[in-house]
Amino acid sequence: MDIICRPLTNAVRKASIKRWTRVFLVLVMIIAIGYTVSQTDTFQWHATALARMILIKILPIWDWTPLYYNKCLIERSQPSTLDDDLVTPADCITCEAIKNIVRVSDTSYNEVFNHHLLRGAPVIVTDSYLDWSSPELNLTSLISDDTRLRYSVPCRILTNIRIGKQPMDLEEVLSRIINSDIPSWFVHFQNCDIRAVKSFRILAPRPYFLSPHIPPSHFNWLLLSNNYDTYRFKYLELDIGLIIMSQLKGKTYIQLRPRVPCEEVCFSLNVELNEGETLVLSNSLWEMEYLPGKGYNVAMITETDWLET
Repeated sequence: MDIICRPLTNAVRKASIKRWTRVFLVLVMIIAIGYTVSQTDTFQWHATALARMILIKILPIWDWTPLYYNKCLIERSQPSTLDDDLVTPADCITCEAIKNIVRVSDTSYNEVFNHHLLRGAPVIVTDSYLDWSSPELNLTSLISDDTRLRYSVPCRILTNIRIGKQPMDLEEVLSRIINSDIPSWFVHFQNCDIRAVKSFRILAPRPYFLSPHIPPSHFNWLLLSNNYDTYRFKYLELDIGLIIMSQLKGKTYIQLRPRVPCEEVCFSLNVELNEGETLVLSNSLWEMEYLPGKGYNVAMITETDWLET
């Protein structure tokens, strides 16, 4: 019976192999086409818009916003804080003699990093953007002309204007503030969306003194204010690393406070950052606060991973 049926069983086996081969090839083709389509800006834009609408729809059922703004989904079990892990009393000797922030120009990577940052000292570069001219900084036009900015959702946003329930895309946030008739306002926010981070880099090009081995910024902040007269400094929750603050318009008052346990050992540093100047620091020892200057002010802060080696 085996010999008699062998031609039939062979034919059935070959047909089965051909069928599964065709199924496998079709699946590979579908996956390849799907991957190619998913890399296009059009698909990503529609997918992001659809996901945002779904998330907004389920807000009454499940408030997911705390997870959106948290850096970690799982809390660390150890009771130690970030400052305790970051700075020890032995590290305070680095900043105990720093009483002011030096201003330099026509500088180099060696001077900024090896002469200042490696000993814990912040530094201001006064000529970072002398070759860069921006006579009119129109943020509304910049954002409306770039889909990556228009539909990005900023995080860690703080403003004196009631802007409604978050999350809210960047175009709507700024339109409620900048395009209003409110005489006095301020807003600062962090860009977490890498596409928005890349788009905002045009506002503050890479400073000339940065070495090529320093990676691009992974997050950036925008600080905006108009006639906001206050004496209360605004705290910025920055990641630990290389911090570069560029004053694009107006001026900003900066206060750097030593981290725990160095607050009794090191001095607090206060400085006025003027238009065109750039503040550079490694914030492993410092916490950063700012006070908007009078008039219209725009500043940008970049956060970059950097090891002090």
